Amino acid sequence: MLNDLEPLASSPATYGFVIVLGLLWGSFANVCIYRWPPTDEFPDGRSVVRPGSHCFACQAPIRWYDNVPVFAWLWLRGRCRSCGAHFSSRYLLVEAVTGALFGFAWWAAVVMPTLFEPFDQRLLHFAVYATFCFVMIVVTFIDLDHKLILNKITIPSIAIFYAASLLWPERRWYDGVVGIAIGYGLPWAIGEIYYRITRREGLGLGDGMLLALIGALLGWRGVLVALFGGSMIGSVIGITALVVGRAAGSAAGADPDPAGEPAPGTEEDNSSLLRTELPFGPFLAMAALFYLFAEPWIQLHFHLPGG
Repeated sequence: MLNDLEPLASSPATYGFVIVLGLLWGSFANVCIYRWPPTDEFPDGRSVVRPGSHCFACQAPIRWYDNVPVFAWLWLRGRCRSCGAHFSSRYLLVEAVTGALFGFAWWAAVVMPTLFEPFDQRLLHFAVYATFCFVMIVVTFIDLDHKLILNKITIPSIAIFYAASLLWPERRWYDGVVGIAIGYGLPWAIGEIYYRITRREGLGLGDGMLLALIGALLGWRGVLVALFGGSMIGSVIGITALVVGRAAGSAAGADPDPAGEPAPGTEEDNSSLLRTELPFGPFLAMAALFYLFAEPWIQLHFHLPGG
């Protein structure tokens, strides 16, 4: 029966359905991003099921038609219908990015490998791709907000993605195990060496758990691509932020602050910029998503074995 649907796989209607599915999961991702991190009031985070969606300001329940991904934010101009409180445009961004990733995952997992894999296997691969994209989105935005990578996300995901990796016939049972070990062990070793030299924390254990998650699905190659690719992306963004910060400081002038704080653009201020901590999880996630989609092309053109 599934094979009867194969001719529809590349139709615009199917892409539209998949993107809408991604928008809905993006809406749920926003709930997870907002509720899962610990707070003073909720040290273990909050349930993503109860209570239902509500305004953070007036606590009014959000009606179903005001909760339609992307479109509801646009027609309400990012405000609560009841009290007018402003909702961050980040909600819109998360939903749109998740929808786009689901659409691309459908093409990469189902449409592109038409000549190489049976249709039902491609559908399973799409489910894995889409789930991985969802997890990377949630991890990225929680890390941006809180500089935390939560074990409640990574530990179950390691088990799920290790099992999912076995859906690829070329994967061997130990590829995911090696990926998990290297994913956690390598950043632990780097962080330990960095701490011994500088007496400051480098890579956190949360980054190691994220790399273990990546290794569970993508093996040790995925770990290396995520680690070094994430480092490159982070370096580019970090250097750009430093240059922009220095330029803003120079434009503001270098007169000392009456309160005794270092003036923007001075050596002291530049030093503080250099010490600014950037969450590494988002860069690891971006590099991992690149390898997720690029791995089949890399193996095809470079004749690499699985794992």
